[in-house]
Amino acid sequence: MKAKHLLGIVSKNKSFISKIPVLFRMLMASLKGQYKPGIKNLFIFTFLIVYILSPLDLIPDFLVGIGFLDDLTIAFFAISKLMKEVDKFLEWEKQNHNTIVIE
Repeated sequence: MKAKHLLGIVSKNKSFISKIPVLFRMLMASLKGQYKPGIKNLFIFTFLIVYILSPLDLIPDFLVGIGFLDDLTIAFFAISKLMKEVDKFLEWEKQNHNTIVIE
């Protein structure tokens, strides 16, 4: 049952999966200093990584069923913000590099 639900979520968000290579291009352009992502979005994504790796949680993970709820909530929020930044990067790429972007 859970597998079907997860497959449904993934199939509805094919655009998310197709943006993963763009995410890596955005990261490389940012590291090279060519693209400057929004500071707020950069902070949110950094916070997500630190929060998920941190042993401290708002809801302890040992509470079966709800322990990962806070992690998932923060992850969905951060990923939605990150995907908006990826869209901004695609627009920046089209304007500044005259490259053909296949979506």
